[in-house]
Amino acid sequence: MSRATNKSICQTMFLSTASVLLLAVAALAFVPAPAAASMTCGDVMNLSLPNTQILSATEVTTPVPHCNVVGVIDKRTSAQDPDHFTYGIGFELNLPDSWNGRFEMMGGGGTDGSLRNPLGSAGTELSQGWAVASDDGGHEDAPGNPTLGWIDDDNNAGGAAHFGVDEQARIDYGYNGIGQTTQVSKQIIEDYYGNGPQYSYLWGCSNGGRDGMVASQRFPDYFDGVVAGNPGFDLPRAAVTEAWNEQQLAPLATSTDINGQPFLPDTFPPQDLEVASAAILSACDGLDGLVDGIIDNYTACTDDVVYPALDAYTCSPTGAHGNTPHGGTCLTAAQVSALKRIYAGPVNSHGRPLYSSWYWDAGIWDPPTAFGAGFGAWNVSFFGPPNVNTAINLTLGAGALPMIFTTPPVVTPVSGPNGQEAFMFHYNFDTDAPKIFATTSEYPESAMDFMTAIDFMDGKRVDLSPFANHGGKMIIYDSLNDGIFSAVDLVNWYNSIHGAHADDPQSFVRLYLIPNMAHCGGGPATTSFSANLLAAITGWVEQRQAPQQIIAANTNTSSPFPSGAPFDPRVAANFPTNGTRPLCPYPEQTRYSGSGATNDAANFVCVSPGHDRSRRH
Repeated sequence: MSRATNKSICQTMFLSTASVLLLAVAALAFVPAPAAASMTCGDVMNLSLPNTQILSATEVTTPVPHCNVVGVIDKRTSAQDPDHFTYGIGFELNLPDSWNGRFEMMGGGGTDGSLRNPLGSAGTELSQGWAVASDDGGHEDAPGNPTLGWIDDDNNAGGAAHFGVDEQARIDYGYNGIGQTTQVSKQIIEDYYGNGPQYSYLWGCSNGGRDGMVASQRFPDYFDGVVAGNPGFDLPRAAVTEAWNEQQLAPLATSTDINGQPFLPDTFPPQDLEVASAAILSACDGLDGLVDGIIDNYTACTDDVVYPALDAYTCSPTGAHGNTPHGGTCLTAAQVSALKRIYAGPVNSHGRPLYSSWYWDAGIWDPPTAFGAGFGAWNVSFFGPPNVNTAINLTLGAGALPMIFTTPPVVTPVSGPNGQEAFMFHYNFDTDAPKIFATTSEYPESAMDFMTAIDFMDGKRVDLSPFANHGGKMIIYDSLNDGIFSAVDLVNWYNSIHGAHADDPQSFVRLYLIPNMAHCGGGPATTSFSANLLAAITGWVEQRQAPQQIIAANTNTSSPFPSGAPFDPRVAANFPTNGTRPLCPYPEQTRYSGSGATNDAANFVCVSPGHDRSRRH
């Protein structure tokens, strides 16, 4: 699968339309009088906006009649880029003929680099009368948008991440693209309808979730509501982890790929990830009182609990699970050792943590009927031809770490013996990892400066006071099994909000953690909740109805887990097939009430267990 396809999946994975609507009527009670345009769509071409060119304004009839606007902000020819490519913040804005007063800025995905028709992150906002915008992060990837007319890729110098050689393009990608597009979009909305938005929202997943968290700190009065899904809020440190994970798997490889690097797909084939999932469930599934393939009591699923289970599923001549490597019944000792190092998180030679540990979760395996970009897709293999490493860490990640998150950028070709894969497999955690914090005269903002929503490191606290004082509300959701971003890291961020405000952060920020879900959706999980999430954020902002449970659905008609070995048969019997479960606001967790169908959210409650920090750093 191509690098562009990987990035597209990061951008669109969570745009699910199969969502239950149990909260929609109550939370969407605000229905303003529809506003009509005060000018024609063609008139938008004549608007005079600072540093902005409107390139097209086109009347469109589907999904509802609207004016589609494409433009560019701060278009320039780079003097810093040796290729002297054209750069600028490309943006697209959809203005419905019947506007309900709401505006949504859609977050990006991957390394951005493309415009997409902005319909809304839940997939329905434009249809409901929202004005919706998106941006390209300040650069254009191949094949490029024909209206914009340029691309910024160079396969001999970083590929789609080539823009990392340009300091302003880095900053536009990190935060300025969202900020500038929001300001320009609001001005166009005001000119077009005669009034600005009554309510403004930002919703994104992955890098788009990072966009939301960064905006809440850098632009605290731009948005009334933010939804941040699977957020890469700590992305440069997570990128260091991508190199760490691949280096832990490399010794398991038995061959090399076309670039002469360790070939990873055979290090953990799907049947072995299935065994790992079964081992983790054997240790932790019952800790929440119900064996159902979902570890809701994730804080109790510690190394001390999981390690003996992994050891029990390790191949040995006298072991209960046999001694055939890759046989779908047990794991080799080398595989188990690699998993333990990966889940503990990266460290340098002095043992200093460079990112975070991870929660153990059954979603380490994506069954064929519940595919998602989980552990396997990011770390091992993500489709593609034989003899080619397709793990997302070695495609999307291998471009971003040297070109964008290292200062100064390490310019590498996309492929070849000295390409981006080689950079990842030879990354030095003593000398290279500190470069995410580095600056130079040509690159005065470090990757941690322009990319992250972090200020809690080294004893600092997250200060969201300006966003809270503005009245802003934020909902964050994340997978306990995200293949790229650690939920432990996000929990640490959330806990750091305590002490920064006099009241509890739940008054304006709520966090929902989802077992088994892959990156931005998919996996053997209850992953369909976009309509209810939209209802939750609008209800909180506009009606001051703070969300409690968010009902999520699983749309599999049969359990994605097999009914027999290596799993406990109760896993398949109790999994919420074709049913619903509540998502609970952290630190609350979901628990079965003890009676009734296990695929009905009505039979589950949210409880507040004690915190267990034994795996966090």
